[in-house]
Amino acid sequence: MEEPPAMDQPSNPSHPTNTDYSSSATSPQERRFAIYILLFGAVCAGMGQTIVFSVLPPLARQIGLTNFQVGSIFMFSAMAWVFTGPRWGRMSDTKGRKPFILIGMFGFALSMVLFGASVQLALAGALSGFPLYLLMVAMRSLYGFIGSAGPPSAQAYIADRTSQLDRTAGIAGFSAAFGFGAMLGPGFGAATSLIAPIAPFYATAALGVVMLLAVYKFLPERTGPTQRKNRAKVKISDRRLLPFLVFALVFGVINAIPIQTIAFYFIDRLGYNHIDATRYVSIGLTAGALSSLFGQLFIVRRLRLTPARLMRIAPALMVIGHVLILSSAELLPVIIGMMVGGLGAGLAIPASTAAASMRVSAEEQGGAIGLANSAGATGFIISPMVAFSLYEWSPAAPYVLSSSLAAALLIFAWSSRAVGNAVPQSEDGPPPESVTEPAAAPYQ
Repeated sequence: MEEPPAMDQPSNPSHPTNTDYSSSATSPQERRFAIYILLFGAVCAGMGQTIVFSVLPPLARQIGLTNFQVGSIFMFSAMAWVFTGPRWGRMSDTKGRKPFILIGMFGFALSMVLFGASVQLALAGALSGFPLYLLMVAMRSLYGFIGSAGPPSAQAYIADRTSQLDRTAGIAGFSAAFGFGAMLGPGFGAATSLIAPIAPFYATAALGVVMLLAVYKFLPERTGPTQRKNRAKVKISDRRLLPFLVFALVFGVINAIPIQTIAFYFIDRLGYNHIDATRYVSIGLTAGALSSLFGQLFIVRRLRLTPARLMRIAPALMVIGHVLILSSAELLPVIIGMMVGGLGAGLAIPASTAAASMRVSAEEQGGAIGLANSAGATGFIISPMVAFSLYEWSPAAPYVLSSSLAAALLIFAWSSRAVGNAVPQSEDGPPPESVTEPAAAPYQ
């Protein structure tokens, strides 16, 4: 994994955060080591995501779940994430990042264990039908309710320690680590499933426990909570953030459609059986994750493109990728489409999050990043309600929708003044709300 950017200073000296850097990390090397810990934690989370997305659909056909039920399992988890993620982020702004990173990792490991146990009960014939479905919804939703504490707190931890010029690269590093885990996940799931069908869930949970212990022991943040009087509460209606939340929301829907439907697509349109579908879905998801990783490590971090440019390039790539998927029933074009779409996702995720982060003060980082993450997660709520209804009509129909949404997002990104002004400042002195446009200028 590539070395993270320099993180020796807080994001804005004129706006001190809740952490005293002189005591929370004794040296630049210690802070850099802390970032590596967070990145490896993100790898585990990424593995958990793609393992569930690649392993569950074929298993669902064996245990009698419908396509819509599978999608709604992810939908309810996303709803929990949307509801709790921003709250966890705001709490980390005053109570410290580390406690909520630990809570998130605990929620991740717990949900993976219990979700795997529910699948095991179904495969053993001990539970079926609607009770099984409710149990799986509840176990996966634990990840949304508790696991959602981790990513906004971890990304805010990174934002605390980067300048605006390095912020996109720093957040891209976290996204790249998640993407790297997403790339490893299908292969890891296929390998561990040779032990037992539910082994991937337990193995991933074990990795989560290892990272939980590593964060507890090694992540430097030793200062106590800091309470602030009259602290502004970042809201979803905040005009500074609204354009980027809209971007993240629409992108979330676009990104959720292939993640939730592609395994069924390989079975129903490409004509593969359940075993071959699992294998080829793993290849496609790995290829998409690898493209995303390339975008985050090379295009975002090496080329240092601004969030504005990234937010205008990403939708075009998503259009191309999803058109390729819907226009062919052959494996190679679909895999290439997943790769191109994955590259677009690799640019969009850190760009919209970094843009939101740069618009707020140091004291609001956790809240802003939590909202940005939740906006993206909302896509997993909207997608099943629409995509699976379209899928029943035609397997290609969800990709017509996602391609159209990507085209609309492309128009929005090029016409929005706020997106065009999403560029880092050379210095962090001015408050973020004053650096892009006058307060009276409306966002478009």
